[in-house]
Amino acid sequence: MKTKYFFLTLLSLAVLSGCSKFDQLDNTYCANKKALEQMLQSEYEDYLEVAPGYPGGLVLKVIAGGEEYFLTAGMDGKDVTGQTRFRAASCTKTFTATAILLLHQQGKLKISDFITDTIPGTDQTYLPDIPECAIPNKSQITILDLLRHRAGIFDLGNDDIPDTVSADVPYKGENYIDYMLMKDPDRTFHFDELVGVLARTGVSYFNPGSGYHYSNTGYSILGWIIERVSGMSYKEYLEENVLKPMGLYDSYMPVLGTDKVMKAPSVNSYFFINGESHELTEDNMSANVAEGNIVTTPNDLALFIKKLLTGKGVLNYYTVNSLMMNCLPNGVTTAGAYGCGLDYSNNLGYGHSGAHRAYLSYMIYDPLTDLTLVVYTNAWNMSDGFTSIAYQITNMLQNVCYRSKELMTRH
Repeated sequence: MKTKYFFLTLLSLAVLSGCSKFDQLDNTYCANKKALEQMLQSEYEDYLEVAPGYPGGLVLKVIAGGEEYFLTAGMDGKDVTGQTRFRAASCTKTFTATAILLLHQQGKLKISDFITDTIPGTDQTYLPDIPECAIPNKSQITILDLLRHRAGIFDLGNDDIPDTVSADVPYKGENYIDYMLMKDPDRTFHFDELVGVLARTGVSYFNPGSGYHYSNTGYSILGWIIERVSGMSYKEYLEENVLKPMGLYDSYMPVLGTDKVMKAPSVNSYFFINGESHELTEDNMSANVAEGNIVTTPNDLALFIKKLLTGKGVLNYYTVNSLMMNCLPNGVTTAGAYGCGLDYSNNLGYGHSGAHRAYLSYMIYDPLTDLTLVVYTNAWNMSDGFTSIAYQITNMLQNVCYRSKELMTRH
C-alpha cells in the first residue's frame, strides 16, 4: 500500500508540474514546450540587446496537434496567464467581418450590395440617405469593398485631415480623433460622427474598387451597418452572436469614452521612449469600435481564429472558404493579401495583426498544418518613432511566429 501511495504521489506531482519524465515517456508535449520556451526567451533577450530596459514582455499561445501551449518571456513579477486580458486592437476587424458575413449567411444583407441599397425586407438603406452621410463615391461602394479595404475610405484613425480641404473645419491638418480627445478625453465617439467628418471634408483615397488602402474608418462604417441591419448595438450584436456562441467568455467590446480600464485580470502596456518607461493604464476606445476595440485573452483569441477558419464557429465552411479567405493582393510591393477582415501572411497562414497604444499582436491559423498562433507584446518602443515599432513587428513578433511554426511542424 505504501508503494502504491508513493507512486500515486509522484504521478500527481508530475501532473501538477505540467512537464516531467512521466510525460516524456508518452508524448512530445514537454519537448515542444521546452523548445518554445527557449525560443521565446531567446527572441526576448535578442530584443533587449537592441532596446536595453524595454519594459514589455512577450506572450505566446500555440495550439498544435491537439495540444495547447502557453508561454511568456519578460513578464517576471506579473501573474500573466492565458486568461489575462489585453487589447488586441485591429484583430477586432476579423470579428466585425465575421458579424457581417453572419448577417450575409442569414440573408439579412448581401455583401455585394452598395451601401446606398435597401436593407433586405426594409425600406431603409444601409447608410442613411441624408447629407451627413454623403461621403465621397457613396453610391459606388459595396459592403465587400469595405471588408477588403478597397472602398477608398479615408482613415481618420491613422491620417490627418489634409489642410487643403475646402471645408471650414477647425481640425484641418490634424488628426480628427486626437483633436477631439484633446478637448474632451472622456468623449464617446459614434459611427455617425465619424461618417459625418468624411462627408463634411470630402476626403477619400481613390474610386471604390480601384486600389487597396487600409482604413479603420471603413470598418467603423461596417459597424454602423451591423447596427442598422440587426437592430442591436454593435456591442450587443457581437457579444450575443459571435463571442458567446463561440465560447469567448473572457472577451468584451468597450464602447464608452469613460470605459477606459480593462476588467481584471489584465496586463497594462508601456511606451518606451529614450530609455524611459511610461505605463498606460487607461484608454478611451470609443473611436475604435468595430475596428480595434476588443479586449480579449490569448486563449479566447486562439480559440476564435481556429474555430472560425475551420468552419466550426458561427460561420459555415463555405462562407469562410469562399468569402472570408478569398484574399486579394495588397499591392505590387508586398507579397501579402487581404480578404474579408482577414490577412494572409506567406508561410504563416490567415489571421490579423493588431497595433494600438503600446500593444502589438498577431493571431494566425494555418489550415495546411492546423497550427494556431497568438503572440503579443505590451510595449511600444518609441525611441525612433514608428521605425522602432516596425522593427518590433518584423524582428520580434514575426520572428516568434515563424520560429514557432518551424518548431511545431518539424516532425
